[in-house]
Amino acid sequence: MDKPQRNARNLPPTFARMIKSDTQLRVRPLGRPMFRTPDVYHQLLRASWLRLTLYFLTAFFLFNCAFAGLFMLDLAGFTQPSPQIEAPEFWQLFFFSIETVATVGYGNMVPLSLYANILVAIEISLGILFFALVTGIMFARFSRPTARMVFSTIAVVTPIDGVPTLMFRAANQRHNLIFEASAHVSLISDEIVEGGRMRRFRDLSLARERNPVFTLTWTIMHPIDEDSPLHQWLGREAEADGFEIIVVLSGTDERSGQTIHGRWAYTAKDVRWGVRFADILGQADDGVRTIDYGRFDDIIAP
Repeated sequence: MDKPQRNARNLPPTFARMIKSDTQLRVRPLGRPMFRTPDVYHQLLRASWLRLTLYFLTAFFLFNCAFAGLFMLDLAGFTQPSPQIEAPEFWQLFFFSIETVATVGYGNMVPLSLYANILVAIEISLGILFFALVTGIMFARFSRPTARMVFSTIAVVTPIDGVPTLMFRAANQRHNLIFEASAHVSLISDEIVEGGRMRRFRDLSLARERNPVFTLTWTIMHPIDEDSPLHQWLGREAEADGFEIIVVLSGTDERSGQTIHGRWAYTAKDVRWGVRFADILGQADDGVRTIDYGRFDDIIAP
């Protein structure tokens, strides 16, 4: 029984690698202004939780350091705490800044001068804005609909009713109901047209594009007939190269009522010709359905 090995380093820097690793496609834009307004909101949504936390902690630290430095310009404008904190004056004002922006107000230091009170008012206003932005980013990340869909890492080509058929598997790992699930499969290839290179997208027709209730697994099939872009590789499978197959599944989650998406991609090296997938569905003694994810990528001879 053959089981493919996962090795991301063998993947070319293409759409397939971007989709499989859930990263952005590396593109170097030319002929555009060097300095452009950064898309901060989008970058924060894509950042990992660890990186996002470090961003917010760093911004909060620098924010309070900046106001502590401004408070240092008028030390006489504050009442001195009694007893005093065992720390230099800068760090005393740093902690006062945190108490101010967090609206804690322990009362051991109070602004007296006009300058100090103006700075406190500005800091509280900016602090409210800062916490509002942080809350908005966190809510946007938590509220995004997500799908727990898994795809087979390979696709197979095997005869179905006498017609060579491209097949790959998808499964709903939550095993909840996804209504009106639909699959869209496209083939991407670079071709020379009229002496110039053109990237072409061709939709692959499917034996069944919709699944009314996607709960367990779904084997998506594309018949390789004479109209299929893959028909040219029949009989010379060893030469098949230079294309990518992009898969997008979407449906409505029963609990949230939101549309969720799953995606995957295959390169020519991911296609196995003349084999089929091993069966993974079963039924336990108590009548409960079973899915053997340990054999999700297993292939056998037809």
